[in-house]
Amino acid sequence: MQRRESERLDSDRSVDCRMDGQHFRAVLYNVSLTGCMIEMDYNHVSQGDRLYLKADGNIRMGGLVVWQNGKNAGVRFDDPLHEAVVRFLGYDPVKGAMMLPTDRFGRPLPKLPKFSDLAGN
Repeated sequence: MQRRESERLDSDRSVDCRMDGQHFRAVLYNVSLTGCMIEMDYNHVSQGDRLYLKADGNIRMGGLVVWQNGKNAGVRFDDPLHEAVVRFLGYDPVKGAMMLPTDRFGRPLPKLPKFSDLAGN
C-alpha cells in the first residue's frame, strides 16, 4: 500500500474550477500540502487533465488530475501549499467536535468558575 506524502484534512469548501476554458464549481472533499480530492455535480475532468482551482476568492491552486472516478477526482498540485493554507481550507472533524477555547499559543484555557461560586451562593 502506498503511503501519502502528507496528512490530508477533510474539507467542505466550495471551489471554482477552470480547465480548457471550461468553468465549473466543485467541493473540496479533502486537502493536503501536495494535493486534494474534489467532488463535482457532473464528471467534468479526466485523468491527465490540467485543472486550476480557486477557493475563498484568492487561494489559487493548479495541478494535474491523477485519478477520476465518477464525480470525484484527485488532483496533485504543481506547487505544494503552505501548511497554514491547508489548515485554513480543511478541518479535523474529531478536533472540531471537542474544540476548547485556547490562548494565543494553542494551550487550553482553564474552566471558569460558575457565577454562583463567585457570589458565595
